[in-house]
Amino acid sequence: MLSRTLLLMTLIPALLMTSSAARGADITVEGAPADTGFNIGSVATIRASVKGLGSDPSRYSAFAEIQYAGTTSTTSVQMDRMADSKPGQAEYEIGWPIPGQAPTGLYTVAVSVQDRTTRRTVAQQSLRPFVAYKKLVQISHLSLDKTFYTVGEPLECELTLENLTDAELDNLTVEFSNSNYPWIALYSAEAGGNPDLALKVMRDHLKLPARGTATIPMMRAGVAAFLQGKQKEVMGSGLPERHDKTPPPEVDNYTVAVWNSDHTVLYDMKFTDYAIVRPWDQELPIPYSRDFTHPYNSDIDFQKYRHFYAPGQLSPFITVDHSRTLYRPGDQVKIVCTLKNSAEEPWQGANFRAAILDAAGKAVQKTAVRSGISLAPGETLAVDSDAWAIPSNQAPGTYRVRLELAGEGGRTLAETTTEIAINTLPTSLMIINPHEDDEAAYGGLIRAAVEAGIPVRAVILTGGDVGECERYYNKPCGPNEARGFGLVRMEESREAYEHLGLGRDKVDILGLPDGGSGAIWSQHIEVSNPFLSVYLAVDHSPYEHVLKPNLPYARDAVISTLQQLITDFHPAMIVLPHPDERHVDHRTTNWFAIKACQGLLREHRIDPQTIIWGDKAYGAGGFKPAPYKYEKVVVYLSGEAAALKQEMSWLYQSQDGNLDEGMKKTFSELSRQEEHVRIVDWQEHEGWNE
Repeated sequence: MLSRTLLLMTLIPALLMTSSAARGADITVEGAPADTGFNIGSVATIRASVKGLGSDPSRYSAFAEIQYAGTTSTTSVQMDRMADSKPGQAEYEIGWPIPGQAPTGLYTVAVSVQDRTTRRTVAQQSLRPFVAYKKLVQISHLSLDKTFYTVGEPLECELTLENLTDAELDNLTVEFSNSNYPWIALYSAEAGGNPDLALKVMRDHLKLPARGTATIPMMRAGVAAFLQGKQKEVMGSGLPERHDKTPPPEVDNYTVAVWNSDHTVLYDMKFTDYAIVRPWDQELPIPYSRDFTHPYNSDIDFQKYRHFYAPGQLSPFITVDHSRTLYRPGDQVKIVCTLKNSAEEPWQGANFRAAILDAAGKAVQKTAVRSGISLAPGETLAVDSDAWAIPSNQAPGTYRVRLELAGEGGRTLAETTTEIAINTLPTSLMIINPHEDDEAAYGGLIRAAVEAGIPVRAVILTGGDVGECERYYNKPCGPNEARGFGLVRMEESREAYEHLGLGRDKVDILGLPDGGSGAIWSQHIEVSNPFLSVYLAVDHSPYEHVLKPNLPYARDAVISTLQQLITDFHPAMIVLPHPDERHVDHRTTNWFAIKACQGLLREHRIDPQTIIWGDKAYGAGGFKPAPYKYEKVVVYLSGEAAALKQEMSWLYQSQDGNLDEGMKKTFSELSRQEEHVRIVDWQEHEGWNE
């Protein structure tokens, strides 16, 4: 009997342990790919740590399940168990050779743990995905001959190129320019050509052997010139205001780009370190670069920030709730505020009244908000009262609201002013922009729609992966850095929209390549021939949290996606960049969206009365202008809405938000208007840009 009892005491824990292990109740999996992305043809390393395996980890196997996002086909690879595993857990690793013909883009990874004895899967865990990219040529070294230049002095540059492929590359062209993005036209219709921003061909017909390198030794690449303000002639609003006012010396950097012989494929692009350009007779002061908030410490205003509101705009007695300051004709204006008796004497029978004044100071409405107010010193009273039913024919504009608390005999006890703005708004609004920060041009309109409770949907086409990537990391950007920088910019834009009151769930991002929209529009139309991005080194959207991971970089795919978004949302108004902007991503965003609308119009899937706006153009470059007719439109802002828009710009820290914050305007200085154009005949002129 005793032997049977001992036998049961021995078997029961073992059976329980086996049952628990088979169920995988206590087995956990952690891990990740060794990097965020890998070049096609290289090995993608995936690591996992499996815990809770009991006394015999050798009875378990781990498998990495690798899948191209958006497909159903899975590659299952058994992982190697590492020798340094600890008791009760096992460390696994696998190096997956990425096939040379594998598609570029996002790959998901899951690790499953199998009990060899029962042949059952006892645990499974999704890991962070990785990206397979295809980088062909890399500028592995780039340097200027020195840091300090006198204006007119030659600039010399050296660089090393690396061929990352197994094939020889021939007829490459290497260009040097003064801090220019190749997809922004150097020609301005307003300013004409700009020789200081001209390109210099450092080498053409260059040959790179398979897996080999080529070095261009130190050579003359340009001439030191004062560029501040001159880039703005080309880039429009792409540079902060301080670039117009900063006197020399100045801090500049330069661009080197590698192209194929016919200038249709941009293989790589890098920016030099900063250089200081100064006059012959001046050495100081040396300005701070754009990494810093102010070019000179003398630009720091120690008083202005203390006085955002002018005297009289704030009152210790009347605190106004500014959550609603933008209205439509037909809306009801409410006065929401808190009255506080901060005086030493009580208030008896006071009257609170409001007057609404137009731009000329004429009262368009006078209202007795509340009467018979009695408050002892220190007491408060919350006010929430209708003040004006805006007539349906009321002219749009910015209006001043004067609030006054009058005591017995009409004596003024307290007063303050605030502002409202009136605009005619659509019943629904869709914003389609190329980059994360371009929505700022429509910040006032977006805020007006949010305050009115109008449905709003935002669409951003690119991931913004290039603009200031090197500045963010303080080193050259490869595909992994560029993709990570795109995530930074996406988050900045979501936060900026949230600052205007639009939730991030209302923002869709496609993840197209920064600077690639022109090639996608003109050269990569079908999904079978997607565009290979220079920085991301992929031809499909490599981001996990975008509208469609692995969206092909092809015109048909972009237009189809926009058509789906438009038909799902049914916007009464769509706002876009101008069709003639010099930045190729800006003008082609307009082209993509209007072509999508024209296609829907042919199929009777969009209202022909849909309103389309374009942002005020910074001027066309040296290319064919759009044939549309335009009407100027203005969005009016209250001072509080203008302040929100200013604050919004600070959130784009990767895009000079620090400089915008350093140049903050006071309440009185903020513009109360946004100027745009209505594209009157968007329904016509189909195919003009093809």
